[in-house]
This record gives sequence, structure tokens and C-alpha cells, in this order.
Amino acid sequence: MENSFVNISMFWQVIRLVILGAVLFGFARAGWVVFWLLRYVAQGSGSLELDNIWERIRGFLINVIGQKRVIAEPAGILHLFIFWGFLALQVETIEYLIRGAFWSFHFSAIVGVPVYNAMLFVQDLVAGIILVALTILTVRRFVLKPKHVVVSLDALWINLMIGGLMVTKLIANGAEIAFTVPTLEMANLAAGAFADLGHDPRWTPFALVCAKAIRSMGGTVGSEGMYWIYHLNYGIHVLIVAFFANYIPEGKHLHLIGAMPNIFFRKLEPKGSLAPIDLEDENIETFGVGRVEELHWKQLLNTYACTECGRCEHYCPAYNTGKPLNPMMIVHKVKDQLRAKGEYTLKGKHDDADEKFEMLTGSVITKEELWSCTTCGACVANCPVFIEHVDTIVDMRRYLALMEADFSPEISRTFRNMENNYNPWGISSSYRTDWADGLDIPLLSECEEPPEYLFWVGCAGTFDDRQKKVSKAFAKILRAAGISFAILGTEESCTGDPARRLGNEYLYWMLATTNIEVLNGYNVTKIVTTCPHCFHTIGKEYPQHGGHYEVIHHTELLNALIADGRLNLRGTGHMRVTYHDSCYANRWADDYDSARDALAAVSGVELVEMELNKKQSFCCGAGGGRMWMEEHLGKRVNIERTDQALATTADAIAVACPFCLTMFDDGLKNRDAADMPLFDIAELIADNLADDIDDIEERDGDLPAAAE
Repeated sequence: MENSFVNISMFWQVIRLVILGAVLFGFARAGWVVFWLLRYVAQGSGSLELDNIWERIRGFLINVIGQKRVIAEPAGILHLFIFWGFLALQVETIEYLIRGAFWSFHFSAIVGVPVYNAMLFVQDLVAGIILVALTILTVRRFVLKPKHVVVSLDALWINLMIGGLMVTKLIANGAEIAFTVPTLEMANLAAGAFADLGHDPRWTPFALVCAKAIRSMGGTVGSEGMYWIYHLNYGIHVLIVAFFANYIPEGKHLHLIGAMPNIFFRKLEPKGSLAPIDLEDENIETFGVGRVEELHWKQLLNTYACTECGRCEHYCPAYNTGKPLNPMMIVHKVKDQLRAKGEYTLKGKHDDADEKFEMLTGSVITKEELWSCTTCGACVANCPVFIEHVDTIVDMRRYLALMEADFSPEISRTFRNMENNYNPWGISSSYRTDWADGLDIPLLSECEEPPEYLFWVGCAGTFDDRQKKVSKAFAKILRAAGISFAILGTEESCTGDPARRLGNEYLYWMLATTNIEVLNGYNVTKIVTTCPHCFHTIGKEYPQHGGHYEVIHHTELLNALIADGRLNLRGTGHMRVTYHDSCYANRWADDYDSARDALAAVSGVELVEMELNKKQSFCCGAGGGRMWMEEHLGKRVNIERTDQALATTADAIAVACPFCLTMFDDGLKNRDAADMPLFDIAELIADNLADDIDDIEERDGDLPAAAE
């Protein structure tokens, strides 16, 4: 019997070495695949520039190690357990690989038995937790099937492999305990009869349960059988590790390779700001992105980071109203063409790739997909691995607008209006001060002393009849607070936001540089505006062209004035108000409190939240230049958002954006609810000022009467 056991031992020593060789070969092959994947990314435009290194390290620790964005939603907690479990189990995987060549090796020889016991306890506990988490995730994905969760054989296969790793680990450890320790009676274990094992089995409770189950087989398997059980599970475990290493670059778990560098190299520029194009560079042959290699290398790296969690499509207003756009599929279409074209050109060394492969823009990714985007940023804000979907979409829009002139008649008309009359409506600039007739609001050009703020009225606040009331209300508030302000009047032009997000970078640049020249000529330092799009563009994108100003959205200023006691408010009768988050004043600015605090400051107001609010808020449908485009596909985005507001059964709807005001006004009329009060927060504050300012017109009484 002893000779038989020796022969079995020698046999398995050879098998272990063969398995170890296969694993090392598998890792080498996986490394080779990853090398080529990175070569494909390196074909993108731009160079690797490392800035703000400590901020990047901080973000890496918070979002990779701490999984902050992952755990923002309940299912992410399970992912956290699995992620940390994998980190903890890597130590044991390394030990397994070493034991392939040195059978008797244990880390206890390096760190000591007490530390080794603690290590094994963590690993054993983690394996049990991962199995529980995997079971819940599998049931959720394949049985409960929540909306937007991707159901695929790839995901099932991944779950089975991870589960296989945990099961084989526990059985192998249990079998080792069973054939090494003479008795599993707790009293004998306490006496220390485990010297040959290298650790105290009591520190591996799940493995000990497996050991007792194997030992209970008794004469059925015997010592040799336990030895076989160990090696079979050991071999299967390390082979799964090798297979997994090769499967990762080919399937959905490519994010294990791409997510960490993607988070480290994440965009640190102001949220939502678009990268400029050097329009004066004579060496540039094309503007925007038509082919996959014209994307920035970081945009290509984005595609390797996608976890297929479905959060981007879950919150995308276009996707959820039946439009062709799916942010996750945009990412995957780019990735698929990147890998196919990269392999053809780099590995195959072919130089006819442009003829062989379709254009990325307009073919692989259709125009209908690109024009459906509202640039609301819901996909970006909720992505756990910091993929910048909007930047990629706008870069492709730039190609359509600047290289192909391929856009709808409505967009063409909007561009023409902005070029000829410096506003999307095409109204003459000579009317820019009409809204302020009789209000004695000074023009900046007439001020002897610089005012505290330049009030940037914006095109909507100037020309749209409904938004003019907001402009007047806000001017009334500034007067009541004793703030000196002025307007530019006819010297103000559209900021260029619609043109830029519709892809016409040249028109944006023309408008932006003109405005910056005017602002710098007056040495403007502080700007306040009621338009989130003006707020975003001037504050976050004008610095790219030399325009550096402190830009404040009016909700932020209102909240500050109320907090400082500079506004004396009375109150309304009891009114349940639901607030719609503006994409550009709230989500992109990461400010969800200013508007709500200002609303709450009016006595009698009860805030009622819509189901989708704050970071997960649903766009009104007007962003990304869609304010001037018709919706021909699916349900109108503004109707869907109006329905969400009406579902709260609130008494009134509050907004803080002229586009949102227009879209809700249209939505309420569509739903036969035109009599429902709809107002900008500035109007509510102005209507409830205790001290009326006579030279600013009162509104038309759309709000419930103020309490006396």
C-alpha cells in the first residue's frame, strides 16, 4: 500500500508540473493578447499625458479599491464582495502555482503560522461569501431579469467559472485537511495535531466542513482517494485560472483589464466640457471622428472598460423613449471595429483597411443614433468605470456637421440663424434689450463703475416670451438683494452651446471668441445667468479660448442670498412642488442642493421628488441641440418626463432652465394639464418677496397666491 501511495504521489508530482507548465503558457498567451489590445488603443489620436497625479491616485483608490460608483446601486454591493474576494484569493492562487513545483510549500514558512492562519481564514470566508453573492447575482440576472440587465451566455459562463474556482478551492483544501490530519475531532485539533498541514484547520471553517464530509466517506475513498480528490480539484482550479486569464480579454470581463487604467486616466477636465478642435491647424485633414482610429486613445480605452452593467442605457432618455441610441452599444460597436480593424492592419499588415472596413460614423454607428443624444450626461454620471459616451458621440457629430454637412433641415436653419443673427431663433440682435424696457436695467457699456455681476440673459431669456418673465423676476430679486448688475444688451450673442453640441465646432468657435473679446474688453470677472447651458459653456468651455470668469447659475446665487438673509420672503399657501433637475445646472455641475434649498426656503413649499431625480434624473429632451430638432422616433422625451412629474401628484412643477420650461410647457399641454402651475425657481422667489420692487413687472399670477 505504501509503495502504491508513493507511486501515486510521483504520478501527481508529474501532473502538477504539467499543469503548472500549461498555466504559465496560458498566462503568457493572455499577456500576448493584452499586448495587442493595447497596441490597437495606441493607434488612437492624442498622446499620453500625465497630470494631477495625486488626484488620479486618489480617484483610483476611491473608485477601484473602494468601488464607490459600483456600490451606488444595490446590486453593486454584491460586485464589491466578489471584487474584494478576488483580491484576497490571489495570494492563495500564487501559493497553488508554487506548489505545482514545490509540493510541501506553504506561506506559513515565510509569514509564520499565526499570520498564515489569519490569511487562510480570510480566503476561506471570502470563498463562501463569493458563492452566496454569485448565487444572488445569477438568480437576479437569469431568473428575475430586471430591465436593462444584459442576459447572455457569456455572463452565465463567467459566473460558472467563478463558482467553479470557489468550489474546487474549498474541496481541495478540505481534501488536504482530510488526508493530512489524523483526526478531525476538535479536541485533537486543539492539541495541535496539524503540524504537517502548515495551519490550524479551525481557521478554515468552510474547508473543514468539506474535510469532514470527505472523511465521512471513510472506506469508500481512503487516504489515496482523498489524495486524488485533492489533486483533481487542485488541477481543475488552476486550469480554470489559466482558462479565465485567456477568456478575460475575449469576453465581457475584459473590463478587469480595461477598467482600472480607464479610471486612473479618467477625464479630469470640468464635467461635461468638450475638447476643442484646433481649427487653425493646416495639417488636419478631417475634423471630428469618421474612422475608429481618429478617436482619442482614451476614448478607445473606454471600450475595454465597459462592464455591461446596463446603467447607461437604464438612465438614457433617448433609449428609454424608443430612439435608436443605446450608449452601451455605441461603446461596443467602437470596440468591435477597433479590434477587427486593428488586427487587420497591425497583425495582418494590410494597408487597405479603409476600403475593407465601413466608416465608423454614419455606417457602423448610424446618424439616427448620433442625433438622438441629448448630451444629458446620465450615461456618464452613472457609469461605474468613467466611460465618456457623450464626448465620443459629439466627436462623430462633428464629422457629420463639418465634413459631410449631413444634418436635418431644422439643424441647418438653426446654424444659419446663429451665424446671421447670433441666436438660434434668428431674431435681430436689435431686440435684445426689449425684455427690459422700462425696467431701468443698466447696460454694461454705460456703467461708470463695474457692477458686482454681469447678468448674462441668454437668447431664451431675451427672445422667448415665457422666459422673459423669468428674466424680469430674477432682475427683481437682484434689486431686492441690493446687488448691482448690468447686461450687455446688443453686445451679447449666443454662447454657441447648441452649435458645439450639434457638431459645428467652427460656428461655436466664432461665437465664443466674439463673446470672449467683448467680456475681456470690459474686464468682466463675475457672471450670473438663468440659463444652465450658458452657465456651463461660459464657465467650463470658454477658458479653452482665454475666457476665464466666475460663472454662477441663478439657483446658486438665490440660495446664497437667502442664506445670507439678503432676501426677505413671505410664503405661499401649502404647495407640493416637484423639481426637475437641469442636466447642465445640476448633473454636469454636481449641484443638487442649491435649487432644492432655495425652494425649501419659501414657507409652505413641500418638495416632492420624482422617481428619477438628481444624478439619475431624466432629461427634458432639449439638450444637445435637440431644442431645435423634431422628434420623429418613439415617445417624445419631454412627454415622458412630464408623465413622471404628473405621477407625483404634485401641485406644481419647478424648473431652473429655459429649455426645461419650454419642454414642460409643451408636455403639460399635450397631457391636457396646461392649468398646472409651472415656474422657474426665480419666479417663485420673486412672487414671495416681502418687499416688492415696483419698477420690475409682476408675473401673470400663474402661481398660487402668496400668503398674506
